[in-house]
Amino acid sequence: MSRPTPAPWHLGVLLVAVCTAATLATAVLPGPAAVLVSDLTQTSAALAAAAAGAWHARRSAGLRMRAAWALLSAACACWGGGQAYWTVLTARGEQPFPSPADAGFLGFAALAVLALVVHPAGGGRTGRWQRCLDAVMTAGAVGLVSWQTALGAVLREDTGRDVAVLLLLTAYPVADVVLVVLAVLLVTRTPGDRRPLNLVAAGVTALSVADSAFTYLAATSAYDGGTADAGWTLAFVLLAVAGLCRPSLAGPGPAAGPRTLGTAISLLPYVPVAVALVSALAGTLAGSPLSGGEVVVATVVISALLARQYATVRENVRLAGDLAAREAQLRHLAFSDPLTGLANRALFLDRLEHALALHARDLRPVTVVFLDLDDFKAVNDTLGHAAGDELLLRVSERLTGALRASDTVARLGGDEFAAVLEDGSDPAGAAARIADAMAEPFTVAGRTRAVGASTGVVVLGPADAVTGADELMARADAAMYAAKRAGKGRVVHDGVPA
Repeated sequence: MSRPTPAPWHLGVLLVAVCTAATLATAVLPGPAAVLVSDLTQTSAALAAAAAGAWHARRSAGLRMRAAWALLSAACACWGGGQAYWTVLTARGEQPFPSPADAGFLGFAALAVLALVVHPAGGGRTGRWQRCLDAVMTAGAVGLVSWQTALGAVLREDTGRDVAVLLLLTAYPVADVVLVVLAVLLVTRTPGDRRPLNLVAAGVTALSVADSAFTYLAATSAYDGGTADAGWTLAFVLLAVAGLCRPSLAGPGPAAGPRTLGTAISLLPYVPVAVALVSALAGTLAGSPLSGGEVVVATVVISALLARQYATVRENVRLAGDLAAREAQLRHLAFSDPLTGLANRALFLDRLEHALALHARDLRPVTVVFLDLDDFKAVNDTLGHAAGDELLLRVSERLTGALRASDTVARLGGDEFAAVLEDGSDPAGAAARIADAMAEPFTVAGRTRAVGASTGVVVLGPADAVTGADELMARADAAMYAAKRAGKGRVVHDGVPA
């Protein structure tokens, strides 16, 4: 088995250092030189992200995972090609808008959307309605922020622009909204190692912020490049570092196991909502109250938020109920006999210890009945083990019917049964009822067969000294064997045949 290729993290460190130095240089260089350095830095970062994405795709497990990273690599290459063309135009002193470079920029959005859609994600325990509510809530919140910043600036400005320019300026923020929504939903649905995906989501968010800043500046005729383009550089550096992370050996598909989402990831869908509400509040305080459409969108976002909380509470209640039922089932399995459903030895001894504690404190009488079937081995040998199991079931039913509901009836193992009688039970009457119940022949495997039982009874009265469970069981066991020696099918009361 070949060892996984180590992630070339040193290349990521080098890329971060170079891009940081180049971005800082734009702040001190003269205007044209700063724009050129910024354009070259963006082109290099995008092409580095394309190469890192291709490296990640080749080493990923699963067809969908490889396809997702290949599409993301192609998206970065598309953006890098557009930026390279734009760099050439800028070097010539040309900055047409729109230009062929925009085809590369919008191509990135299309391919990146496909990459996020193709990327495998586990549904986990999150219900379909909760995922739909997350989508509505996130889309509404991100869309509201975009409208209050970039998208609103485009559509509220002078409408005398060329239609192509207006459509292009609108396409950027709309595509960004879609990318951010898909990234948030994907991160919140993907268990396992999410470091590469978290970096992709951060890169997409940084690119969306940069696009929104560009759209706003272009709509207000204030865009001049330089340091305003640092957001794009940061975005592709993050995407490059994501691509350089070591790929997971198993894709996080639906069969990847239970969800292991942390609290921070679970709260991620609320972040766009918080940003949208803060943005709306800030605009209102600044003298720009929400329009009718913005109020509708805000209402939808808040309604989706409340519905999501309701769905989460219902899911938590269901999980708590399932957990309680599972714990009850485990307790039952731990303290019951798997064949007959009676108490097992552990529960029987626990009840006996409790009864002896009450005897020591309140002088309550305690009775132990120990019963062993006579010639049970002959049933197994002649009729088979299935018939023997059926006989044990019938015996357990008769014993339960002969005693009170408050008495503890247990199967200690094999063909041995015992009962603890407390709260003033009549030992002689209980032993007689057991004997009567066992006297009637049993029908097992379609045959009628008489099966006797040797029974030992030990009574610890109010005046008797305190004793332990082991000693009381030993006395009951001795009484049972005395019954067998007396001719089987007998009842012996602590050494005295009845």
